[in-house]
Amino acid sequence: MSIYRLAVVAVIISASGAVEAHAGNSVSVLQFGTTNVSFVSQTGTTTNNSVALQFGTSNQASTMQAGAISPLTINTSVIGQGGTTNIASSGQVGGSNSGLIGQIGLSNAAGVSQLGLLNGSTILQSAP
Repeated sequence: MSIYRLAVVAVIISASGAVEAHAGNSVSVLQFGTTNVSFVSQTGTTTNNSVALQFGTSNQASTMQAGAISPLTINTSVIGQGGTTNIASSGQVGGSNSGLIGQIGLSNAAGVSQLGLLNGSTILQSAP
């Protein structure tokens, strides 16, 4: 009976060691100040989520997210900026990529680059 229990315990330990846990990456940045600079780089095989909000005279935010097309990696990037000069860029590689950049300021520049199976991006810019 004890050999049977030992075999069952060994099988359970072997099975639990073979299971691979995949955790996603998530980051949030909130900046208030005269000059705000943010750079986020994420690499993961399941999900990469990034939110950067900047409020100041000069704002610069960049996001780079790298995943896999197969198995499907989901990348989500949101950049919001309010100030006189706003510069934002987002680069994404993965199975599903979504990007949103919103800017309110006198001088706004934004760019999104995506490589994947399903890509969607929106850039909203407004001058006061």
